[in-house]
Amino acid sequence: MDYAVDTLNAMDGAPEHTATQKEAVLEKIATLKTYLDQLEIAYLDNTPTDAQRPVDPEYIAAAGHS
Repeated sequence: MDYAVDTLNAMDGAPEHTATQKEAVLEKIATLKTYLDQLEIAYLDNTPTDAQRPVDPEYIAAAGHS
């Protein structure tokens, strides 16, 4: 949670960010996505076996299903 808050704080002042600041925020967001994916996997690994990872909506769209 601390990393998520740190990422949100880094986003403050976004309209005035330099290219370097923007890149740093994007890196933090990418890292946060990785952490959230790992959190989801850990959660699903520790819940009853009828729980499955949800299907990625982008996969459904790419497969032509809606």
